[in-house]
Amino acid sequence: MANILQIKKNAWNTVSAGAPTADTLAFGELAWDTAGKTLYIGRQTDNGGTTETVRVMPNASSSAVGVAKFSTNNFVVSAQADVQIKTYGIARDEIALDAIDGTRIADDAVASEHIADDAVALGTQTTGNYAGTITGTTNEIEVTGSAGEGTAYTIGLPNDVTIAGNLTVQGDTVTLNTGTLTVEDKNIVVAKNITANPATDLGVNGAGLTIGANASAPSLTWINNDGTDRFQFNKPVRLTIENNVDTGSVLDFGIYAN
Repeated sequence: MANILQIKKNAWNTVSAGAPTADTLAFGELAWDTAGKTLYIGRQTDNGGTTETVRVMPNASSSAVGVAKFSTNNFVVSAQADVQIKTYGIARDEIALDAIDGTRIADDAVASEHIADDAVALGTQTTGNYAGTITGTTNEIEVTGSAGEGTAYTIGLPNDVTIAGNLTVQGDTVTLNTGTLTVEDKNIVVAKNITANPATDLGVNGAGLTIGANASAPSLTWINNDGTDRFQFNKPVRLTIENNVDTGSVLDFGIYAN
């Protein structure tokens, strides 16, 4: 015996959306809700012939296939039923915590032009190797520029520098443009890398002290390249010995040759 499909000839509702009430549709009978654009079918629920109204395509849920709704605030659906996320369609608070991790985003999947300006803020939710702030050391290093997007930092030495540890300069030339030089060390060593006998090593010949940059500047120089080793002044030297200061001292000029 063939099943009979009964179709209601008129639309169920043409004014406001809604389903036919129970027992208004026969088993297998269809009704079209014009206002709600929904098709309903009658379903028998017991041996007595009681029927209920069921949507032909129910609403989708986490456990049932059906019609899904898309918020116009977030998505657009084309005439061909293509679903796309609107520009700025999903706000941060609409994404569940940990819903998107790195394994779900392909490399180079999001180009920079698709990320709005100021859309990503560094803070406690940011991880990785990055510097939060750059801070100098008092009297040693100074830093100008506060943390912010595109900040250009300037790092340099202050006008007055204090170095708590040792300072080693390995350059060939050190120039001090200072008005006053105070040295705590009581013994200044020059030509320190030459460890041979200074009486014969020509490496130390000419070592000493020169005052000024003039060609005739006065100097005290160590000389050992002419058969003798001595300190030599290039200017006259005046030696004053006060009377009765120390009668037991000996003034030795070495060997004098005329």
